[in-house]
Amino acid sequence: MELAAVQCAMDIIGLFTFWNRPEFHGLERMPKEGPVLLVGNHGLMGADAPFVWRGVYEHTGRVVRGLGDNALFLAAPMTWALHKLGALHGTPENGLRFLKAGHLLNVYPGGARGALKRREMSYRLHWDRAKGFVRLALRAGSPVMLHMCCGNDDTFYNLGRIKFPARVMGHPKYEMPMLSGLGPFTRPVKLDYYFSEPIMLEGGPEGAEDSTLVDKHHAMLWRLGEEMLQEGLRRRKSVYLG
Repeated sequence: MELAAVQCAMDIIGLFTFWNRPEFHGLERMPKEGPVLLVGNHGLMGADAPFVWRGVYEHTGRVVRGLGDNALFLAAPMTWALHKLGALHGTPENGLRFLKAGHLLNVYPGGARGALKRREMSYRLHWDRAKGFVRLALRAGSPVMLHMCCGNDDTFYNLGRIKFPARVMGHPKYEMPMLSGLGPFTRPVKLDYYFSEPIMLEGGPEGAEDSTLVDKHHAMLWRLGEEMLQEGLRRRKSVYLG
């Protein structure tokens, strides 16, 4: 992205920071250069993701790109807007190319299942079927930094399910939650983001083909992410005040 486009995107995202007052814990651990795979927990409808991009840019001067579900890129206007905000089609090839170039890349292994989760699945990581991010980090030789957000599953009231989109898209993960916010906006909950240390996975590019090693790293990162998330929730005194 050109600098002017980056600044424009950050300014647009900045218009909404007064509403959810994002706060970032541990961003001082971000490497000043080189590739990093950022891995987070998706909130309802993914409304929290742009704050990560802006927070990292403000604190480090580094630009983050995100991999998005291919379903988000079906309509030309949405594709244009997502590209302007720094999103990439969520393919392994795009991710590997970007990390190999030494950039920051943000992914949500839960994907649509995380963004469209059922009410009872709030603040749980939906990573049981998602191991591609581990293989991507190994192939790219990139460290992983987890970032867990507390508040992102409270941005809307989750009232139930709408099954029609899943039938249209041909996959149950696209069942839509029936959400209620504050009019068309999210609820003004406070968002707190907790970042881990950079984690270098052992095994190198050839390790990506070792299913036992991939499973081991996946279980470790999943467990650490859950622990970070629960610790953040324990610290929170109020949904609105953090």
